[in-house]
Amino acid sequence: MLFRHSGIYILAKLIPGLMAFAALSLYTHLLTPSEYGVYTLIFTGTVFIHNVVFNWLSSGTLRYWSNQEYSDSQFINTLSTSLLRISSVVLVFALIAAAFFWGKTESLWVIASFSLLIALALFTITQNLFSAKIEPASYAFLTIVYSICSLTLGGLFSYMGYGATGVIFGIALGTSIPALFVFKRLWLPYKKADFNKGLFKRLLTYGIPLAAAALVEEITKVSDRFMLAGIQGKDQAGLYAVGYDLSGNSILMIMSAINIAAYPVIIKLLDNEGVKAATDYFRHYVILLLGVSIPAVIGLNLVGPNLVHLLIDLDYQESVIFLLPWITSAIFLLGLQVFYFDLAFQLGHKTIASVKIAVAIAIINIGLNYWLIPIMGIHGAAIATISSFAVGSLLSAYFGRKYFSLPFPAIETFKIVIATLVMCLCLYWLRDKNGWGWLLLQLSIGAASYFVMMLLFNILDIRSMIKDRLAR
Repeated sequence: MLFRHSGIYILAKLIPGLMAFAALSLYTHLLTPSEYGVYTLIFTGTVFIHNVVFNWLSSGTLRYWSNQEYSDSQFINTLSTSLLRISSVVLVFALIAAAFFWGKTESLWVIASFSLLIALALFTITQNLFSAKIEPASYAFLTIVYSICSLTLGGLFSYMGYGATGVIFGIALGTSIPALFVFKRLWLPYKKADFNKGLFKRLLTYGIPLAAAALVEEITKVSDRFMLAGIQGKDQAGLYAVGYDLSGNSILMIMSAINIAAYPVIIKLLDNEGVKAATDYFRHYVILLLGVSIPAVIGLNLVGPNLVHLLIDLDYQESVIFLLPWITSAIFLLGLQVFYFDLAFQLGHKTIASVKIAVAIAIINIGLNYWLIPIMGIHGAAIATISSFAVGSLLSAYFGRKYFSLPFPAIETFKIVIATLVMCLCLYWLRDKNGWGWLLLQLSIGAASYFVMMLLFNILDIRSMIKDRLAR
C-alpha cells in the first residue's frame, strides 16, 4: 500500500513540480531579476504567515483524524469555524496595513498577499483532509488542478504586464479554483452547532508548538532572501530565489509526497495497533524516502546544468548553476529533518521540544547570513543555508530519539548509496551535454542504471513486488 499510495502522491506532486519548472522558466523570461525578487519576497512572506497562522490546523488534522473520537461533521466544522475566525482577524490586520501604505505600491502588495494567504489556507486544509482520510486520488486531483490553474493565471497576468503582483493574484485565483470543486462535498454541510471546543483545544495544544516551530523555521528559510534584498538588492534576492526554487520544487516535492502517503497510516497504526506496527511501517517509509531522495539529489546535480540551460533565462543561469549543488544538499538535509527526524517529536507528543531546535537553527542561519552575505553575496547565503540545515538535522536526530525511537535501516541505506554511486558513474560522462535530446538520454540512463541496482540489491523487496504484479 505504501508503494502504491506513494506512487499516486508522487504523481500528484510530479505534475505540479513540472508546472513549477514551467513557471520558473516562464517567470524568469517575463520578469526582470528585480521583479522576480519582489515576487519571491511577497510569495515567501505570505507562505511564512500561512505556516505560522494557519498550518497548525492542518498538522492537527493529520494527527487526530484517524483516532475516530470525533465525527466527520464535528471535525470538519471545527476546522471551518477556526478558519473563519482566524481569517477575520488576519483581514483586520491586512486592512490596517493596506490603509497605512495607501497610495503606494506596497498597498497592492498587501492586498495580493492577503488574497494568496486565504487561498492557501483553504487549499492546504482541504488538501490535508484528503491526506488524513487516505484519499490519494482526491488529493491528486486537487493538487494537479491547482498547479495547472496557478501556472495558467499567473503566467497570463505576468504576460499582460502586471508584473510581480499580477503573478501573486494569478496564483491566488488558481489556488482557490480547485478548492471550489470540492466545496459542496467537503465544506457546504458546515453547521456552527457542530463546533467542538474539546477538539479545538486539542488541535491548539498539539498545533501551537508546531506553529511556533514553523515560525522559527520559516524565519530560517526566508531570512536569506530578505537579507539579500536588504543588503545587496532585490535582483540578488531574485537570482538566489530561482536557484533555491529549482531545488525545492524537485527534492522537497518528492520527499513530501512520500511523507504524505505514509504519515497518516503511521498515525493510524500507532493509535490502533501500537508502537511495533507503526515502527515496522515507518522502517519501510524511511527506506522509500531515502531510496528516492538520495538518487534525486545526485541526479539533479549531474543533469541540473542542462536543465538550467533549457529552462532558465540567460540572466539567471550562471548564478543558478553555481547555487545548485549547495542548495540541493541543503534541501535534502532540510527534508531529512522535517520528514524523518522531526516525526519523533510528533509521534511522541512532544512538539514543544522541536521549537528549541528551530530557534537554534534560526540563530545560526541569521548570524551566518549577517556575517557572510556582505562578504560573499549569494554564495554566503548558500553556505549559511546548508550549515544551519545540517545542524538542524543533527539536533533533531539526537534529541528526537528521547521521545520516540525511530528506526534507521543501515543496511538498506548502504545499498541505496552504492546504487546511487553506480548511477552517478553512468551519468558523469554526460554531465556537460546540453539539449532536450541529451536531457532525455540523461534521465533514461540515470533511471535505468538505478533501477538495475535496485533489482540487484533487492531494495524495498522490489523483486517480490514485480513478481506479484506480473502474477496478477
